[in-house]
Amino acid sequence: MNLITQWYNNVRQNWRDAATDEQFVKAFWANFAMCFLIYMATIQWLKYNSTRCGTVLNDPCYFILPPHDFSVYIGLCMYSVVILTVLHLVQYPHVLNRAFTGFTVLFVIRAFCIFMVPLSASPDMITLHDPFSNFMANEESISNDLFFSGHVADLSFFALVIGNKYLRRYCIAAGICLAIMLVWQRVHYTMDVVAAPFFAYFCYWAFVEKDVIWSQVLKQPEDARSSQHPAL
Repeated sequence: MNLITQWYNNVRQNWRDAATDEQFVKAFWANFAMCFLIYMATIQWLKYNSTRCGTVLNDPCYFILPPHDFSVYIGLCMYSVVILTVLHLVQYPHVLNRAFTGFTVLFVIRAFCIFMVPLSASPDMITLHDPFSNFMANEESISNDLFFSGHVADLSFFALVIGNKYLRRYCIAAGICLAIMLVWQRVHYTMDVVAAPFFAYFCYWAFVEKDVIWSQVLKQPEDARSSQHPAL
């Protein structure tokens, strides 16, 4: 109960303080709208990319792990982390604003890499059933979006941006399990899940930790922009 009360007080106080800065309020909602539009536009491009043929790789892990459907468990790992991360970051408006930017840039970088490294899934891939992604894409599934893994990249980014050490450990554990299950189900190649954390770290370092965009736009001291976020 004390944790819930503390969380509520943090949310109320930090957003009340942030609301006094008219420049930040305008920047936050403009950034949110822009990130959402870029995210939706990129999804449409990924739907088009599904029609492209790419290279099918011989992943050595596939010879060890027979294909199995882990869609439910992958969804539990993914969206439990998403919910925990959102609940954590909503306490820190300025960090949440940076996270929107970093996450969107990560998504765009992934779309670029998918275009530059055209791959096709293994013939024995079991389709990943993800209701949220299917809803956003307005179709049953998106294929050929392999290098690099969006699921692993997202969880890696969340693990970096989250400030609570216990939640971070959970994010890391969920990310490792997720990576194994994605390869096991043939949704991704091993190199897709191994490469993802490196891209996530770059986006976190550049757009959250160093804050290369909003530190120049808002011109605020670091302690004000971070709102005492534990990781910053």
